[in-house]
Amino acid sequence: MKLFFKLLSAALLSPLFTLAQSNYKPAYVVTIKGDTLKGEINQKEWFGNPRTIEFKNSAGVKNYTVDNIRFFELLNSVSYQRYAGPISIDETNTAKLSNGKDSTTKQDIVFLKIEQKGANVTLYSYVDAIKTRFFITENKPDNITELVYRIYFLPDHGVQTRSENIFIPQLYDMATKYNPSSERLKREIESATYSSTDLKSISQKINKMVADKKNYGGKTSWKLFAGVGVNSTSFKHSGTFSFFNVQDHTSVFPTLSLGVNVTPNPNVGKLVVRGEIQATGATYKSIVDRYINDPAYKAEYKINQFIIILTPQVIYNIYNTNAFKFYVDGGLAINIAKDSGNSLYNPKLDKTDENYLSLANNWFNFPIKLGIVLNKKIDIWASYTTPASITNSRSYSIDATSVKAGINYQF
Repeated sequence: MKLFFKLLSAALLSPLFTLAQSNYKPAYVVTIKGDTLKGEINQKEWFGNPRTIEFKNSAGVKNYTVDNIRFFELLNSVSYQRYAGPISIDETNTAKLSNGKDSTTKQDIVFLKIEQKGANVTLYSYVDAIKTRFFITENKPDNITELVYRIYFLPDHGVQTRSENIFIPQLYDMATKYNPSSERLKREIESATYSSTDLKSISQKINKMVADKKNYGGKTSWKLFAGVGVNSTSFKHSGTFSFFNVQDHTSVFPTLSLGVNVTPNPNVGKLVVRGEIQATGATYKSIVDRYINDPAYKAEYKINQFIIILTPQVIYNIYNTNAFKFYVDGGLAINIAKDSGNSLYNPKLDKTDENYLSLANNWFNFPIKLGIVLNKKIDIWASYTTPASITNSRSYSIDATSVKAGINYQF
């Protein structure tokens, strides 16, 4: 517990020295006038396409937008092209679909991310709070066109939807123009979905590229990890039991962990999605009075648990370098327990009553974790998990709260 609160204090203080942390990478920008400026760009977790970038060179640090640059590239990583024109704003989220076709667009000036580029065409993407869109051009920056996909509810047909894959004939026209002999390409276009994977593959074939080794950035990375730790579980009782003078209890067990860390943007590495499975144990026991006001009849109640914990989590690296990371982590813990014991032993009668309380086979709670990562390999962490009842009764409850600490090795 002390270790956890020390890390928590560090987390609360860390913004004081992390606000200024930057992630400058070698880059260049092309101004509206056509001048190329070399320097560095502060690469961030851009949730969607950036509106502003921080550029640094010998002249200092300056913010650039679509008002003053038409292109920028982080070397061996992402590239963005200025675009001025119509952008669709109809929803494709099935929870927000329009009733009937919505072909509404807005005029905007944005940065489009280059997804694939070759001799014939360039594929772009644009992501905002509404949806992900793809654009394409026959390598003429002034002639960029959105690849159109719509889905909407059919009027007077309840929840029945219609999809309009207008992007398919758009791509088919380009394939016919630049790679007309490829029947495989035509079949791939006909079965394509409106996704980055499918459209990048089609763009590559329109460009007659067998392989494209260029790094366009944004490629998700993943790492497996394994670890060991210790789990301290505190049990607190409440309600009315069929015995009396119930005591709280704390048990300590080892933990084993396996999991995977998925980094959506490894060039930045601030945000990590983690899936983890832990195996641990816990024991609750209490000396109780079998009958009220009759301490002569003592008994011992005991539960032994083997627990598998499945935990999807989101990690944010507050301080983030290759040598040292400091992170905060939150998620949902799904606890699956195999119980043994659950018995009340009366030594005076030498009698054991089995399956004495109604216990839960599974429960949910919320872990909060803090940790450090050394040299991208050694992960040292401590966590607190919110209370959850391990019983199934309206009359009584035994709530379990755990504090864990451990060390993981990332492969």
